[in-house]
Amino acid sequence: MRDWNEPRCERKYCFDLKEPIQYKWSGKFIALNQDWIHIDRQLIDYELFVIEKGTLYIEDEWGKYAVKDGQYILMGPTVRQRGYQPSKCRYYWMHFLAKEIEPMPDEELKLRDTISSERGSERLVLLKHGTLANAERLYILIKQLQDADLRYLNGDYNSYLATSVLYEIALQTIRADLKPETVKGEELKQQVEEFLLGHLAENLSVGTIARHFGYHEKYFCALFKEKTGYSVKQFIDERKMERAKYYLLNSNAWVMDIAEHLGYSNIQNFYHVFRKYANCTPSEYRETYNKKKEVRE
Repeated sequence: MRDWNEPRCERKYCFDLKEPIQYKWSGKFIALNQDWIHIDRQLIDYELFVIEKGTLYIEDEWGKYAVKDGQYILMGPTVRQRGYQPSKCRYYWMHFLAKEIEPMPDEELKLRDTISSERGSERLVLLKHGTLANAERLYILIKQLQDADLRYLNGDYNSYLATSVLYEIALQTIRADLKPETVKGEELKQQVEEFLLGHLAENLSVGTIARHFGYHEKYFCALFKEKTGYSVKQFIDERKMERAKYYLLNSNAWVMDIAEHLGYSNIQNFYHVFRKYANCTPSEYRETYNKKKEVRE
């Protein structure tokens, strides 16, 4: 067993996913005040934390972690976990069982190694702790899992949905195996996304975005398409619809107010774009997935 004061080393989990993981339960935890601290206990399964707001201060035999909003941490069975500092935070959690296997010798966290079907074996490699490229997308997936758990009580279905949560984390955190030109495309996409997130309430034109980055509009559109595979408008719409889904599931705001907050002055245009990406209306989406399951561990 590791000494609590021993320096932290990087930890990876390598799961054999010939079969889906075995989902046990999940929920959403909300600390009521600044004095809350995670309990001290021995894990008997895997636990995934996905932080929505604040910082979770937690440690195990691998070290101490300050897990911030938009980040995740995964802890395994037989590990002693405990909080080491109080904080007011909220997070999604999920317990599951899985078959862990040894990574290949000198294996790096690369795309071809992270999700592989070589020799008929599906392997999924996850870093213990990481930052998500699109945390809101993961929040939605977990809420869908929780809704399915309440609605259908089907263990197999839940396990497949839980497995998709791990795949989503792996895909969001992969960067090492990207080719240089793809990295440049990822950087451009990230810069545009960061700019959009700060201006969601504005009805931004493609020309405005292009000028912000110092490009002629036509050249910027062509460059963005070449480097990312997205048109600028498609990228804007997808980011806004992901944020719209998040608001629908995590607030009681009127659909009209959400549309206005996302820069849509015409509510019908908002409905049209939302239906295109969600295959349902905003109200139908909220009704389908908004069974909240806020549970304290």
